[in-house]
Amino acid sequence: MDISVIVPTYNRAASLRVTLQGLLSQVLPADLSWELLVVNNNSDDETCEVTRMFAATASVPVRYVFEQRQGRSSALNAGIAAANGEIIALTDDDVLLHPGWLGSVKRTFAEFDCSAVAGRVVPVWNHSKPDWLEMGEQQAVVNFELGDDCKQIQCPPLGANAAFRRNVFAKYGLFRLDLGVSGSDHGITCEDTEFGFRLVQGGEKIMYCPSAIVYHPVDPRRTTKDYFLKWYYNDGRSIVRAAGVSNDVICYFGIPRWMLRGVFTHFAKWCLSLNRKRRFHHKLRTYRNIGNIVEAYRLSHMRAPATSCPELRNR
Repeated sequence: MDISVIVPTYNRAASLRVTLQGLLSQVLPADLSWELLVVNNNSDDETCEVTRMFAATASVPVRYVFEQRQGRSSALNAGIAAANGEIIALTDDDVLLHPGWLGSVKRTFAEFDCSAVAGRVVPVWNHSKPDWLEMGEQQAVVNFELGDDCKQIQCPPLGANAAFRRNVFAKYGLFRLDLGVSGSDHGITCEDTEFGFRLVQGGEKIMYCPSAIVYHPVDPRRTTKDYFLKWYYNDGRSIVRAAGVSNDVICYFGIPRWMLRGVFTHFAKWCLSLNRKRRFHHKLRTYRNIGNIVEAYRLSHMRAPATSCPELRNR
């Protein structure tokens, strides 16, 4: 089996149906063998029925995996354990897939002999984009865009459009269960980022493939200022949980001094900035710094060791 496509899902039967139809539209070489695994992460909607109906008419093997332990990481790990493919391709249950997506992934592995492929993730706007929104480093509006050229990168693939050789999971382990969204709780993330940094630090070759495209519809509920403030706060928590807190830095009550300096700096800029857009920019980073501090304090009282992910800590 060449490729196993894994789609973890939780209570998104309607959007899952659309994503699955996009898989049927893939334009592939005749000699490419692949399978689809839908991992139901304890849904209580029509996910099972949607998968069953799709499998009945699909031209490729479709397997239904039920993972009772809540959490995206648990669902991904269950899918990886059940997969037969030499390449494991991951995507979400609320995306639209370009017809050339899977073929582009396979060609990139074959041409560059890499360990992982990061595909392009394009946000699809069905409503007006807020004038205050800066795409930048945030993933509240999911996006991954590194240009039009296929190239080696030193950053992790995004979980909505990532593929790995099977052997990297044997070498580097699976996704951490303390990271990633869990059911309707979208607070802690970074399961894909943390895993990807393991590969970066291990010197693995990761290729960016611009023709492996996933379109991600933008949920209007994710483009409010309140949502962004919550997202930045949780991103701050997620970054520290993923990277840990180094024992080599000066801390006060378990909180690194640089975190305290960061929150005061951004808070001052938030208060003093006269430009409305820049003021909100600094407010968001203040909320992220607060998330850093809250999680660092929690970890310090658990005596959690730091990981070797300075890139995460420096976000």
